[in-house]
Amino acid sequence: MSESNEFTETKYNKMKQTEADLVRDLQKVVKDPTKEAALSDNIFKNHQHWLQIVMPNYSTKIHLGIVNAYDNDTRYQSYYDDKAGKGATKILSRIVKEHLKK
Repeated sequence: MSESNEFTETKYNKMKQTEADLVRDLQKVVKDPTKEAALSDNIFKNHQHWLQIVMPNYSTKIHLGIVNAYDNDTRYQSYYDDKAGKGATKILSRIVKEHLKK
């Protein structure tokens, strides 16, 4: 098995830091929606990067499927809403969909 497929401590730490950055930016937008435009690129890139860490087969199609699941599964909604504030999952989903259209 090659190093790139192993889930190393370095990858784990990067995943946790990426998620923390994502949650921090989502919290800012939940508290002040006017910050969404300024933070949307970071939110999208951090969510994308997090998925790329945990999914070596990442694709934009998979990314879209995941955010569609966020829209339809209360477990995902409560995960981000609990970490970043009520409405965070909807914000994340909207931002990802907008960026994937580009």
